[in-house]
Amino acid sequence: MSKQLNKVKKRLESRRREIQGNVKQRERTAPMLVHKHEDAREEPDFYVEPGSFKSTPPLKKGQDHFLIRAMLSVCIFLVIAIMFKTGAPQFEGVRQFVKGSYEQEFQFAAVANWYENQFGRPLALLPEPRDVALGDVNEEEPEAEMVYAVPASGQISEGFEQNGRGVYIETGANTSIEAAKGGYVITVGGIDDEEVGKAVVVQHYDGTESIYGLLNDIHVNMYDHIQAGHEIGTVSTNEEGRGVYYFALKQGDQYIDPSDVISFE
Repeated sequence: MSKQLNKVKKRLESRRREIQGNVKQRERTAPMLVHKHEDAREEPDFYVEPGSFKSTPPLKKGQDHFLIRAMLSVCIFLVIAIMFKTGAPQFEGVRQFVKGSYEQEFQFAAVANWYENQFGRPLALLPEPRDVALGDVNEEEPEAEMVYAVPASGQISEGFEQNGRGVYIETGANTSIEAAKGGYVITVGGIDDEEVGKAVVVQHYDGTESIYGLLNDIHVNMYDHIQAGHEIGTVSTNEEGRGVYYFALKQGDQYIDPSDVISFE
């Protein structure tokens, strides 16, 4: 009996020690678990780079103005389109003004000349323009800028009195046509007049225009800045094998008799 009691006591003592050992082990490991948990809260498993969730920057001042102008342009376009579409009589004045603004030719050469006079030439290395060909007039005369150079010498086969627009000149075959005055090329290839054929129109600084028609070849491009004497193209050939070209001067909607300012012979 006493032996069994001793065995039970030993087992209970062994069990008690085992329990105490487990408790001490838990107490030793518990602070480490708490520390790791706090570190885990402070240092997350993923890393977010600072500034990756920045808000969209506001538009710059210039961009705001551009958007406003674009919206206003669209609104104006839509309003004008509605005015033309409805055909209401109260909008007739506005329609006529818009039509006149689009039909009136923009004085590109005059604006370019004003810009050069106010701010200088865009490229200082470019040669200074000449309104007339060298040697045609006395440079000391104040009227020199109103003189036109001869595009190509020849005989007038059809005068201004016959058509009220320009003159037809007969000259040698393959003769080069030169600009009568400095300006900007505003038309290349043709105009509304079918009798003129392939043509070039040059707008001058004083607002006048010179028209060169019946060309065989054209040696200038649209918006070229040319000087007096610059080669525009070559004459075409008639049935007799002679060279022929058309020349006209225009001020606004009115044609000027070229024979009054140019001697073609």
